[in-house]
Amino acid sequence: MQRDVNVSDYSSSEDSSDDYSPSDEQDNNSSDTSKKLSKRSIEWCGVDTETYDYPKLPTRKVVWPPPSSSTPSASGHPHFTNVRIGNPKLGGKMQLFCRTGYYLAIYPDGKVRGTEDENDMHTYLEVVSAGYSSHVKIRGLLTNLFIATNKRGALYGEVDPMEESTVYIESFQGSYNAYLSRKYAHLGWYIALKRNGKQKRGHKTRYGQRAVKFLPKRSKFE
Repeated sequence: MQRDVNVSDYSSSEDSSDDYSPSDEQDNNSSDTSKKLSKRSIEWCGVDTETYDYPKLPTRKVVWPPPSSSTPSASGHPHFTNVRIGNPKLGGKMQLFCRTGYYLAIYPDGKVRGTEDENDMHTYLEVVSAGYSSHVKIRGLLTNLFIATNKRGALYGEVDPMEESTVYIESFQGSYNAYLSRKYAHLGWYIALKRNGKQKRGHKTRYGQRAVKFLPKRSKFE
């Protein structure tokens, strides 16, 4: 018994198979992929999906050095190299009276020692700035020699004002002044007078000793 075959069904199925191609499948896959990518959230990677108009913060101008409550100088900050030493009226002219009871004096032969005679003109000194704050030089008004410290710690009168050993660091110990040699500051050598009026060698001086304390007196220059 023969089975009837519907030719139209066969032909339609054959036609449909002829219409299919691999490119159609590729197009379908790409469309599905694009849909998935469009739905994918990217917030996880730190990217902001929305745009905002952030307000601009005001910029503050930094002024340096900062303004002071005191009266400013012409440049806005003080020049320590121009600070005057001593009394504004009398300048740096003074006598230095040691706490051991002697006036510091510089003599023409270059010797530096103490004297009890307050009228000795070799005790008339001038303390001048050495270029930095608290750095000074001590000059004898009569001899025009500068007090200096040599490598043995002895004091002497130096002719050359540019000699490094003539510079001292002035500090305050109560009502008294102390003068530390800048060249030998690492050794702690001060200008000092003993109880007998002789100079005290630098290696025997210490901070706080009576021998290193000097009281400025300006009565002779008023």
